[in-house]
Amino acid sequence: MAVLTAQAIRMIQIGGACSIVLFLFYSLSHFKSGSFGDSFSSNVNIPGAPVMSFKNVPKPKPANSTLDFQEILYISMPWRTDRQDALSLLAAISGIKMKLIPGINPSDMHVKGEPHMLNGQNMTGSPALGCWRAHANAWKYMIDNDIESALILEDDIDWDVNIKEIFGLWQWQLKYNNTIRWGRENVKKGWKEDCPYGCDWDELWMGQCNNKVNKNRLDLHWTYEDPNGPDLDSLHDWSKKEMTQVWNVTSDNRSGNQMRVTSATYGPLCTMGYAVSRMGAMRMLYNIGGWKGLGSPVDLEIQYKTNDGLLSGYTMTPPAFTVWRLGGNKDSDNDPNIEKNNNAGTGNENGESKGIKHSVRKHLSEVLEKNYWRDMENEIR
Repeated sequence: MAVLTAQAIRMIQIGGACSIVLFLFYSLSHFKSGSFGDSFSSNVNIPGAPVMSFKNVPKPKPANSTLDFQEILYISMPWRTDRQDALSLLAAISGIKMKLIPGINPSDMHVKGEPHMLNGQNMTGSPALGCWRAHANAWKYMIDNDIESALILEDDIDWDVNIKEIFGLWQWQLKYNNTIRWGRENVKKGWKEDCPYGCDWDELWMGQCNNKVNKNRLDLHWTYEDPNGPDLDSLHDWSKKEMTQVWNVTSDNRSGNQMRVTSATYGPLCTMGYAVSRMGAMRMLYNIGGWKGLGSPVDLEIQYKTNDGLLSGYTMTPPAFTVWRLGGNKDSDNDPNIEKNNNAGTGNENGESKGIKHSVRKHLSEVLEKNYWRDMENEIR
């Protein structure tokens, strides 16, 4: 039997290694030439880089548990546990998560901590000052905790049972169809941004109780169909007037009763529901009482700063959040005309809102009510 020497074994090993190298070189060269690559790709699905075009823009999908913002914050006076209970139920059946920002009693504010009052105003001890402080605390919370975006809500609102679909569609519109920002021919410029609602806004409004538009820039808007949009006849008067007289949306339009408008924010009123980016929160705190002075209630201050171009963003009309009313003194914590009413209202079961297609508050009973004994009547064991 022939015995291989150590040198012979070493030569065999070197030769084998060279053969492997030559085989790999040939294979790679052949793969690069196309024939081997074509055969390989025809049998194996190799993921490629996404190609963004109108043909394969992702379809809208429901928003997540924070409606595609980093957080949802809601403001409520500490003693309004009735409203907080209600919001816990509404959030639970809607699948959303919210964090409480306590409302502020103006009597608890020290005069030295008040903002400089403008135009001879004296808000010391007024509900308007406490309301401003609560919203300012929400902005400050965002700044201190590096919150990139937050939805800020008040505690007396109603929304649609399909709120996730409504916001998923709106964020798709702002990211993939934003003709205000890019023009009609260049909307693709925003498609690769990481921000769900686009990265260019300070404020988003979808909970206003009235709205002024910039009549000099009516071109800064677009309309879109929303299957969860309310009927025109169900809207508050101001919202119906804006839709029909400013944006020319009527029930005669195609799907006119399910249309919404996105416009450049100009003059929203009330702070029932709005979102701010972290930079927006910084600009609001800087311009509205936190650094500079305060001359009006917080919603008017935001409106004035937006009128002047110091803040910018987008407004949804009709809004996704509207006020819920019980018809008594529980309807407000800062309106003296309502506060002095001795009538406590008719209770949640008889409350109402307008401009919501499928009210989540009215939906509560459908989800939570049951009668075990009635259900078991025909179940004999």
